[in-house]
Amino acid sequence: MIATGYWDLPGTALVYEELRDFFARGGKLDLLIGQEPQLQYYQASQEVRQFPDFYIQKDVESLTDEYKPIGKLIIDNALTEENPSGKFEIRVYGQGEHKEFLHAKCYIFLGNNHTLATGIVGSSNFTLKGLQGNAELNYLEENGNSVAAPYTEYSTSKSHKAWFEELWQNSELWSGKFIKNILKPSPIGVEIEKDNEVEKSLSPYEVYIKYLQLQFGDMIDANTSEVLKSYLPPSFNTLEYQLDAVKQCFSVMKRFGGFILGDVVGLGKTVVGVLLIRHFLENAESLGRTQKVLIVTPPAIKKAWEKTIKDFDSENPRNNIEHSVDFVTTGSIGKITDELENTDDIEDSDEIENIEFRNYGMVLIDESHNFRNSETQKYKAIDDLIGLINPTPYVALLSATPQNNSPKDLYNQIRLFQRTPNNSNLPNVEGGKLDSLFNAMERRFKEARGISQDTDEGKAEARAIVKEVSEKIRNCVLNDLVVRRTRADIRNLYGEDAELLKFPIVKGPHKLEYQMDEELSKLFADTVDAICPPAIGESFDPNKHIGFYRYAAITQFVNEDNKKLYEKRNLTVDSITQRLQRIMRILLVKRLESSLAAFKKTLENLNRYNDVMIDMLQHDCVFICPDIDVNKLHNEHKGNFAAFKAVVEAAIEHKGGNNRCFKAYDFNESYLEDLQKDRLRIGSLLERWRENTEDPKFDRFKDAINPELFNPEINNPSGANKPRLVIFTEAIDTLKSLERALKAKGHKVLSITAQNRTEMQEAIEANFDANCKPENRRDDYDVIVTTEVLAEGVNLHRSNVILNYDAPWNATRLMQRIGRVNRIGSTEDFVHVFNFFPSDEGNSQIRLIEKAYTKLQSFHEMFGEDNKIFSEREELVEHDLQHFVDGDESPFGPFIKELKAYQDNSSERYDYIASVDAD
Repeated sequence: MIATGYWDLPGTALVYEELRDFFARGGKLDLLIGQEPQLQYYQASQEVRQFPDFYIQKDVESLTDEYKPIGKLIIDNALTEENPSGKFEIRVYGQGEHKEFLHAKCYIFLGNNHTLATGIVGSSNFTLKGLQGNAELNYLEENGNSVAAPYTEYSTSKSHKAWFEELWQNSELWSGKFIKNILKPSPIGVEIEKDNEVEKSLSPYEVYIKYLQLQFGDMIDANTSEVLKSYLPPSFNTLEYQLDAVKQCFSVMKRFGGFILGDVVGLGKTVVGVLLIRHFLENAESLGRTQKVLIVTPPAIKKAWEKTIKDFDSENPRNNIEHSVDFVTTGSIGKITDELENTDDIEDSDEIENIEFRNYGMVLIDESHNFRNSETQKYKAIDDLIGLINPTPYVALLSATPQNNSPKDLYNQIRLFQRTPNNSNLPNVEGGKLDSLFNAMERRFKEARGISQDTDEGKAEARAIVKEVSEKIRNCVLNDLVVRRTRADIRNLYGEDAELLKFPIVKGPHKLEYQMDEELSKLFADTVDAICPPAIGESFDPNKHIGFYRYAAITQFVNEDNKKLYEKRNLTVDSITQRLQRIMRILLVKRLESSLAAFKKTLENLNRYNDVMIDMLQHDCVFICPDIDVNKLHNEHKGNFAAFKAVVEAAIEHKGGNNRCFKAYDFNESYLEDLQKDRLRIGSLLERWRENTEDPKFDRFKDAINPELFNPEINNPSGANKPRLVIFTEAIDTLKSLERALKAKGHKVLSITAQNRTEMQEAIEANFDANCKPENRRDDYDVIVTTEVLAEGVNLHRSNVILNYDAPWNATRLMQRIGRVNRIGSTEDFVHVFNFFPSDEGNSQIRLIEKAYTKLQSFHEMFGEDNKIFSEREELVEHDLQHFVDGDESPFGPFIKELKAYQDNSSERYDYIASVDAD
């Protein structure tokens, strides 16, 4: 509140910045002006020169352009008919019924209550000369009651505020008249209006900035960043790229119901996830969702989530996250075939813990690529849960590798939150037909996979199709849904973050080569011929090819009704059989590529399982039991069929379901003959492998342990950690062989499989996690040998050397593996990758080139990863591996950087553009 005899704009301009910020905070200024005594003559004798209009008008007309900012501030904030909610109201005293002089000067500053008020009374007008030109005398009153106490019948005197309000009630509104008749027609007012017109008509570049604001504005919102920073525990680094990820994810989630966070491995998606959960919980009520979150995670990663949440909660006990979060873990089906007890990495994992129905507001799925197959039980369980909740929960998908095989991988994950794929709200999907788009792209992708890679022309054609598919999906879908940053983005866009982090340079892959002699090469080739399906144009030869008839029993029923017992959803018995046979072929080839010990064990098991089926047919008692390990029970009662039969029948009575016993006549007569042909072929191969005692790959490994893998020049040379080595293999039998060899060389080995990962979690962290607190670190082990169970979400970066003993069947697995040692908190300058490459024979037969090419190239085109093939035919050079791990700069990175720069350099114009409607 200001009462002043006279007022001018130059005086107000002295407090321009303070007044601008005051209005921005929602403050309101009441200005009451009077008239100087010497003006009375003019008012009496010359009505056209009425105060204050004429005199202030003369002052305003003489102002130069330097006063345009204060003029614009007053125009934008004055209370007028056009702006009834204006924050600056001007009234004039002494022109209505109360024609008296107002010569007093009073400045009143109000707080939240009258005790906090401050006042100034004296001789200074609210003018340039009154505030800094004249010799004035003023008194500061700091007694809040004297300044702002309400006036009542019991009051002995009026406060400043009561005095002002009495005059205010007897004054006339003048701010609208001032704006319309004086300020706007003045020279600076005309210039202000011209500037406003320029402001209102955005230039082409400003239209572009507006588009960037719509796409990325949430990412650079400073206010939200401060809120997110307040969530972080003090021990955590404040990394702007993580805060930006949360803001962008939150924006995408509100618009489309979900998002995919696809940051490359090692950038801290768990921290981003917990920040996002905390931010969601703070805003759940305003979003119309419950404050309850379900986290779906692989078992090996659950503890990392729990630990991070505990760290957040320890600093904010009143806003506890833990009490609002439930966990459910995914697992492996384990027994699609009995052989799977010796593998941790079969792709058909299907188990998920029982999910209790709760009205979740958000479902967060870590390593969401595990939900790329909509036919699995775990997918259906999550999909059903999401479908039951009303309103539909937000879905957060976290995966550095959301596509593993084909575009359908992406579609199935996106469909978890785009619940009506034939009526999608994605703006770039024609007609909202998301399902039609992906169906068309899947067909084109399969065309690429069917093109032979034997010629440069074939490769070029396949790559062109993959690029076409990838660009279409990226432009129509992924640009709107995926939040992704690479190491290149951090270096180029987040310089301060990059200084806090260390991104080692990846060296390699260093090749560990081995040679087969002629006899072993012939056996290897014959084995590949036997276990792989016949080539195109080649007929099945029982003397050459294994038929895997052990897994075809349900197709051999004479009665169609028996077949129907084992059909599953849309899977016929033929398709189930083909799937199982394919899995066994893959297992055998992978074991063959892994180690001879693993392959022999797998071949022996296949031979034994085949004999079990023959034995049951010959005893006229064939058990088909999806829920019972018939092979294991047969082995436990070998030579005593009666005991075996009794045990299985008891298990059937307990289990029920489709676990049944059939007679030999229930099957085709040729089935026994086919099984016996397989017995001869498997037995012949097994005999040859038993006679072979050589394993040149294993021998090469033993020779490389100390001089190469533990070379002090490359293995933790800085001394920050003692030398360490991480080894990945896909077979448990191979793991055991490697463990024995390492111990024989004097190393302390920690072996991890699905069976012991939980109980050994603390040992893994203490010995291999660089983020483990120093007081908890130990040096009990210097080697960790693990199956794929630790390929996701685990820190092993006290080591900087990794050996892929087996070439990953899924090419994106290599990215996940390297990410275990190339993470935030790495201390070494270099990470060294060693690979055993598969032999020519094995690589050509399993079509590893074609599989890796189409998968990895598609991934590169869609998500900015490298496009080299991990095979000995097209060797990945060192530069390419570094590129593969770091990733290309995000295609959106430069745009975000440009938007930030514009906001920093033109903040007022940025705010204006943001206020303009997007029409």
